[in-house]
Amino acid sequence: MKYFYTYTSAPLSFGTCGNLMSKDGFLHHRRNFEYNVFIYVLEGVLNITQAEGAHAVASGQYIFLKSGEEHYGHLPSSGRLSYLWVHFSSDHPWEEGSFHSRFEPPASYSYLICEHGSSGNQQRITMLFQQLISLSRQETLYNEAMLHYAVSLLAMEITQVFLDSLFNRNRNISPVVYTIMEWITANCHKPLSLQEIADEFHYNAAYLSSLFKKETGMKLIYFLNKSRIDISKNLMSSNNISIKEAAFSCGFHDEKYFMKLFKMYEGITPQQYKNAFHKK
Repeated sequence: MKYFYTYTSAPLSFGTCGNLMSKDGFLHHRRNFEYNVFIYVLEGVLNITQAEGAHAVASGQYIFLKSGEEHYGHLPSSGRLSYLWVHFSSDHPWEEGSFHSRFEPPASYSYLICEHGSSGNQQRITMLFQQLISLSRQETLYNEAMLHYAVSLLAMEITQVFLDSLFNRNRNISPVVYTIMEWITANCHKPLSLQEIADEFHYNAAYLSSLFKKETGMKLIYFLNKSRIDISKNLMSSNNISIKEAAFSCGFHDEKYFMKLFKMYEGITPQQYKNAFHKK
């Protein structure tokens, strides 16, 4: 997996941004672009290739498309697809690196972003994007620099999430368990059981469950459901979709069970969450 980084004392230069929504069969056109592109998927899977590397970017994941490198959709999306995107540039070029077993970040960098990764705090990333989109649509914006600083803040947040994932800061989690957590986050919208997760990583289910609880302090199924709830919050705060649609899109097949778990995890009902978020 590649990563990109740059060192600059100036904020990034904002180009444009938006929210793409497609009901089915979206295929990104082929281009070699003068801007860097950052895409964050809210719903569905974006199939996109950069420099001959194919990626399937799922809900809660992002991809960084470097300026000057050709990118294109290699496969149409299946079903609904929604993603946030922003074009930006910088006064210094972005360098490219690759991971190895003893990864050390570059000595100097302002931004350090994985080519294809998970966002961590989905709600925070979404809100930063929404703030950026809102600013870009203000015809009476008194200072254009606000857009440059807003996209810089978004890139800094992604950098922080990336570094935290690399070093498992504030948590003593082994690379094996962290990899499993990342995989669950990326695939939790699919029908999954403890046994299926264990089979994916060639572990005994009871052993994996015990190991996961020992290192993270929570049961694996609890983490699976929490990941699904986080996706549902992202959907309900970003799209005009029903609670039932959110439940089914994030891996639940029983709306009432979803509502029960949501109340248990968040302390409020899904409808209360929707009302509070949109009122805010």
